[in-house]
Amino acid sequence: MELKHHYFRSINLKFLAIALTLLLSNTLCVYKASSITDEQRSYLNCSDFMFVFARGSGAELNSDRDFKPFKAAVDEVFGSSDYSYSFYELGSTAWSGHSYPAPGIGISTWKRFTTSIGALLSGGEMNEYGDSVYSGTVEAKTFIWQMRSVCPNTKIVLAGFSQGAQVVSSALQIIDPSWIYAALTFGDPKLYLPEGKMNWFTRSTAACRNENLSEYRAFVPDCYAYQGILGGYNPYQPSGYGGKLKAYCQWHDVICSAYIDLDNLAYGHASYAEQGTYKRGVQDVFNMIEPSTYVRPSQDVAILFDVTGSMQPLLAQFQHEAIATAKKTLSKGGKVALYTYGDLAEVKPVQLCNFDTCTIDNVETYIKNLTVDGGGDLPESLLSASYTLMRELKWDIGANKSLVVLTDAEYHNPDRDGITLDQVVELSKSIDPVNFYILTDPAHASGYQELATRTDGGVYTSDVASAFGDLEAEILSRDPGAIYTSTDLPAPTSATITNLQVTKLSDTVAEVSFDTDGVMTFVALNDYAAGYTEEKTFKIEDLQGEATVCLSPVSSTGYRGDPTCAKIEKTTGRGAVEITIPKAPNTGKSR
Repeated sequence: MELKHHYFRSINLKFLAIALTLLLSNTLCVYKASSITDEQRSYLNCSDFMFVFARGSGAELNSDRDFKPFKAAVDEVFGSSDYSYSFYELGSTAWSGHSYPAPGIGISTWKRFTTSIGALLSGGEMNEYGDSVYSGTVEAKTFIWQMRSVCPNTKIVLAGFSQGAQVVSSALQIIDPSWIYAALTFGDPKLYLPEGKMNWFTRSTAACRNENLSEYRAFVPDCYAYQGILGGYNPYQPSGYGGKLKAYCQWHDVICSAYIDLDNLAYGHASYAEQGTYKRGVQDVFNMIEPSTYVRPSQDVAILFDVTGSMQPLLAQFQHEAIATAKKTLSKGGKVALYTYGDLAEVKPVQLCNFDTCTIDNVETYIKNLTVDGGGDLPESLLSASYTLMRELKWDIGANKSLVVLTDAEYHNPDRDGITLDQVVELSKSIDPVNFYILTDPAHASGYQELATRTDGGVYTSDVASAFGDLEAEILSRDPGAIYTSTDLPAPTSATITNLQVTKLSDTVAEVSFDTDGVMTFVALNDYAAGYTEEKTFKIEDLQGEATVCLSPVSSTGYRGDPTCAKIEKTTGRGAVEITIPKAPNTGKSR
């Protein structure tokens, strides 16, 4: 049985139970306002905005992984404004007898992986994960109701990550939209994007054609993202939430997306704070308040100058055109960084200014002061230089990312420090990607074509002014934050799980076996993300109570198939569950 079918059969009953509970509790609260405890009352702060946040599975309250990065993003965006704001983290206290627990993941046999991936999954409603989402949903609605009673003018922003995102999308099903100013979900395992449903005859989706995009699709670069690992709430955006709900799903996030980086399995879901996605969401909220005061960074353009001696005849022309392009990018709200490079044996890559320090007032000075020296031999160390700058720069989430290379020479592959073309392309793609645009001598154009094609960029070989004009038009015309449709992606293929069987070997041990046409399988037990395996049999030990095991196949081209789940009947173990799955290569690898 597929998880989504099981889940939808039970979810309506769950929502009905929540609604009845809250209807009764809210009615009683009219007559029992004085029954609110001092602790509860301390959280009812009548500021301009109240940010209500639900953490991911296994995170402690006020954790460095979830709540603190979100709070830091709010401080960064709202801190310099005239608006006052407060925070409430679900689980801080009990409301209507419920306090969101976000159950932990401390099972040592796979702790490294589960810590990295961040989200704990559930295959059903009647277990620890389902109970946790239920508690978070009740707590969220009750707290928000009390906030409206005490602070009717405070705008409520409800946000959550991973399991916490599911709490948000669950709560929206039963919360009056007039109570909520904005709702943000990050990495929701119940995300639903109908435009991402694959047509296996055309190997395409509506999203890949930028058609019929969901209104709430705030940042989901994967055009194959259809539904989260737990299926999807359909509709995901309840009536009345138009313009209020915004969903964010990081590239390569197995929990909410479809395409998986097989060499970097854990990074996507664990990167929301690092990649600035929390800040993007908070900025989107601020833009709802004052649209005229916020312009999303549309372009991140890094310009890399070859400064070896042979560039002398071209330098003046390159400088003139690069200044014009840099200023135009900055004037349109984009960002610019400047670097120089040469042959690594003689010239190290040098940062002249980065996205924070390159300004419209100083960028001309940096470029005009460029000088060339040395050289006399070919090729140069482009791969090492581009790899260095991509790692050093702080790229804006959602902005178009371009690396403009100005050179008259070929490049080492591998470079003198061992960096290869494949490594540069992999890093480019992991960032968003970074598109390479190379302006070079026609004699070397063919040597750059692979790099440009694999990063969805281009090669320009006409006279400098004309080439810069074409290059600039291509860069600045790209839609910032567009859905990822790079030609370097492999054609998607499907994968399925069949013949899933769970055999109880004893009162505490079960064996799971299945068939799949995928290259590996993602395994989840109740609220535990166990990892990936290439084998088709594994054991689960020390089971206690009922459990659900869910398997999601991964195809040879890195696309996740729909989950298939099976129940494990009541067992009598101690509860310190152990699972031994033959691991796939690179499981738990971080970038």
